[in-house]
Amino acid sequence: MEYKDRKLRFELKFPATAAQCEVLRQRFSAVMAPDEHGARYRITSLYLDDIYMSAYNDKLLGGDVRKKYRIRTYGLDPNLLRFECKYKDRDMTSKRGMWITKEQYDRIAAGDLFSIGREAPEGSVLWDASVSNALAMLGPSVIVDYNREAFVSREGNVRFTIDSALKVGIFSWDMFSPQVRFVPITNAYAVIEVKYDELLPEHLAGLLSGVKLERSAFSKFLICRDKLTELNKIVY
Repeated sequence: MEYKDRKLRFELKFPATAAQCEVLRQRFSAVMAPDEHGARYRITSLYLDDIYMSAYNDKLLGGDVRKKYRIRTYGLDPNLLRFECKYKDRDMTSKRGMWITKEQYDRIAAGDLFSIGREAPEGSVLWDASVSNALAMLGPSVIVDYNREAFVSREGNVRFTIDSALKVGIFSWDMFSPQVRFVPITNAYAVIEVKYDELLPEHLAGLLSGVKLERSAFSKFLICRDKLTELNKIVY
């Protein structure tokens, strides 16, 4: 299914304990393959928000249609930097993204999104972010860090992930800075994410059976932003 040239996918989230993750890890690995990044890897993202905290408040209020911007890297590799916009359309999600350079990242982390965006190809996600948020001053909001185990199946284009060891970055907006420190989020062990296109095949849905999972609007962005505020490391 597509909307505005974006591929829509269902995305379900389930907070999980260590014991639940171990059971599901064994089930997933028995019938699904690791994704292109490997069986287990680290994800670090710099999320952006505007002066009105639109992304934060839209998520907090549970808006049916919303979006948020982030710069994501894998294994803290400065050569793998992806600028993304993630859209939420009721129960479905979609993304637009493009690879950026470390120099572009450095300027965005320093608060210079506007000029960087204007230099990007017209119509690109980076160009759109700059133009549509020029007055709202989109800039760094929080650094989110966690470990991911990802399992995929071609049937239904299904992707199951186990995200754990959630941390928030403090002391710097630059996730590569030697000054940044990653503080564990102790009140959330892990979240299971289930993503698929049109239909979740019955035999894959069955992998979740018998494990008492409760669907939630779990947000790593929201949790880490709240922790950052709690630590008084940001000035509004």
